[in-house]
Amino acid sequence: MSVVEGLMTFVVLFFWLILLAAPVALIALAALLLIGLLRRRRDRAIRLLDGFPVTLELEDGSRRSGVLRINADGLTLEYALPATGHNPPTPITYLHYQAEWRTLNAIYRFEDELSKEEQEQRSAQLDAASPAWGDKRRWRPGQWIDRLAEQCIALAVRLRGRPFPKPGFQSLPHNQRRVLTGYAGDNVNAMLEANLGKQVVARHYANGFLHRHQGLLIAYSRYFLFLARTPVTQRTEVHLQPEKGAGQEFSLRWGWQNGQLEIRNLSRYPLLLDHIQLDDKVRDLSMMIAEESVFTLHVDPPARDDAVLTARIIREADVLLPRHRAIVRYAADMPGHLAALDVSVALTPPDENDAEELRLRREMKQHPTNPAIAAALARHLYQKGNLGEAEHYYKKALAEARRLPDSGRRVQLELTRLRMDREDEGALSS
Repeated sequence: MSVVEGLMTFVVLFFWLILLAAPVALIALAALLLIGLLRRRRDRAIRLLDGFPVTLELEDGSRRSGVLRINADGLTLEYALPATGHNPPTPITYLHYQAEWRTLNAIYRFEDELSKEEQEQRSAQLDAASPAWGDKRRWRPGQWIDRLAEQCIALAVRLRGRPFPKPGFQSLPHNQRRVLTGYAGDNVNAMLEANLGKQVVARHYANGFLHRHQGLLIAYSRYFLFLARTPVTQRTEVHLQPEKGAGQEFSLRWGWQNGQLEIRNLSRYPLLLDHIQLDDKVRDLSMMIAEESVFTLHVDPPARDDAVLTARIIREADVLLPRHRAIVRYAADMPGHLAALDVSVALTPPDENDAEELRLRREMKQHPTNPAIAAALARHLYQKGNLGEAEHYYKKALAEARRLPDSGRRVQLELTRLRMDREDEGALSS
């Protein structure tokens, strides 16, 4: 065979190889595209909660708790209405269609509501979901499949003559500046990809308040961010009925002992006590009980009815945040209890806060050296976003820290968090 004939044979074989490979390549490309579209439709963040007991928080602030089930059209929540009279519990299946997901504030999977088997399943699930390739996770095949699906969707939208929606932020007015929250895009994001498996702090807007949550960024999807092992602060009013003698609310166990109130913190997070109302009198506490500790408050049992203790109980949860309401602001692991401290900022303070501020300012005039009242007023101003005045009253409270039930540990913690927030907002507004 001559050189020319050999070359011609090679060209023919190469030509036939291309003809045979092209359909295979197109089929493979189509398969990858189909997988990408299915991944986009089957939300992989919310599916981490499938079959677990969760709490749904809706746009109006209402909450529903039950077992979450995910299907192609949305989600269902299975729970039972309590028994009434001679009627047994009524099983309910609440339907929430995918089109309604924008009405969700968040979905919480609280660790203390899980059975032992569910806790083991959750731990295994989170370990499996965490990226295992370290810094090489940007080469994950799923990322490129998702990008392929996005590009094809964008091309189809352009061919139909419609603009492809660009990602953007919600910019909310607050104290003569604007704060950013809510990444409105629903596509693969390089910054989120780089922080998968890391501790992050997300700014979350819900019910007129701006929250900051720290957790492990396990997954994200077109709709949600999934933060694992996140401390969540829950404001709770605990009725301390003397005739009952003792009771428990989440990790807060209380009991009357020899005419004194004993409060036990069963959690591995601090327990924050705001104030206690005895009959018609309010006593500000502004204190913190350390994890797994006991504290005795020297208060007499109320003369009638019961005492009401206002506390902030910190519970560990896996939190699903809608991407249009939340934005990752830091890739950081805050030290100590700072991660657990969520001093939510009110963008538009409700009317009842004005009455509470008037009460605290009036009390401050009558008792100018009372550190508990100064700390309560500082906390209220912090929540309103008046960080400068709040810092002034925190310092005033710390000047008399020895008179606080916890010697000022909570006040110092909140002041440290406030100063971190001032640096954040100052950098943002500059």
